[in-house]
Amino acid sequence: MLRTSQEKGTKQTMGVAMTAESEKKAGVKKGLDPVVFRYQFRFEDGKKDDFTIHLDPQTLEYLPGKSLRGDDWTRLEFLQCENCPLKVEHHPHCPAALSVEDMVKAFRERFSYDKAEVTLYTEERIYFKNTTVQKGLSSIMGILLVSSGCPILGKLRPMVRFHLPFASALDTTFRTTSTYLLGQFFVQKRGGVPDFTLQGLTRIYEDIQRVNRAMARRLNALASKDASVNALIVLDMLALTISMSLESEIEELESLFNPLFQ
Repeated sequence: MLRTSQEKGTKQTMGVAMTAESEKKAGVKKGLDPVVFRYQFRFEDGKKDDFTIHLDPQTLEYLPGKSLRGDDWTRLEFLQCENCPLKVEHHPHCPAALSVEDMVKAFRERFSYDKAEVTLYTEERIYFKNTTVQKGLSSIMGILLVSSGCPILGKLRPMVRFHLPFASALDTTFRTTSTYLLGQFFVQKRGGVPDFTLQGLTRIYEDIQRVNRAMARRLNALASKDASVNALIVLDMLALTISMSLESEIEELESLFNPLFQ
């Protein structure tokens, strides 16, 4: 993750260079720019923090601005998720924990209820909201965790390309179900058996809840203030909403499609 200390124009800021290692890893081709999200926090005490996130334009994999060395709390075997398929001999550190390490360090002294003006700059548009640190970090985590290389969270990676900050539960239900069903169309196109019942989506979110709980235990072990932990709880509550009330949430959306039934 890259951090910039000065306010710049959107185009200029989004041109922050990746490391040579990241470029090699990404296989970035000439004319194919990374997907960039720049978050800016302005706090009531006058301080600010900027975070610029680069993603591979084809795989949507996180491209860190420096080598991720990790710490004790990011090691794979430290409070490892019960459903984690990774092996320590191939992955010494948890990819999800590594992806948020810099962010956690930067916000260790912030409380979740601290007020902030949060702005997200993307290539296509700008989002702004007066909110809390908790909700701002939750939006950043939604990008980093899914693009980190975690095989469980990675199942939501297509949504990152069309990231929506500060999303409500209904926003998330619409985006996840739409993305899942489009994915099933591609499964069918490739000769597979599609799941249009959304049962697979429910299972995906049940697995994600297990990961979120384990990640919260990792963050709690840092004995820091609660901003990062509570940001993760926001994501977990969205996952819980989808896994437990998917049918009722979809029913709420059905009336929006009335023109298709006429």
